[in-house]
Amino acid sequence: MQEIFASSRYLVFSSDEITTIDNQSWISIHCYLLQYWCCLLVLISLEQIIERGRSDNLTQVIMDVM
Repeated sequence: MQEIFASSRYLVFSSDEITTIDNQSWISIHCYLLQYWCCLLVLISLEQIIERGRSDNLTQVIMDVM
């Protein structure tokens, strides 16, 4: 996976917060990369948010994963 990241010219990271039916909060972090004119999607992390889903807490979770 590190070779793929190193050989790619463009990387885009995105995150999405999800609240399930039983009120659990999860955050998924994806990376989109372009390699040989093909867009690849890689799931970097799926984390459960224990504390409240405020912006400062979500920022801290994303920074810890990266």
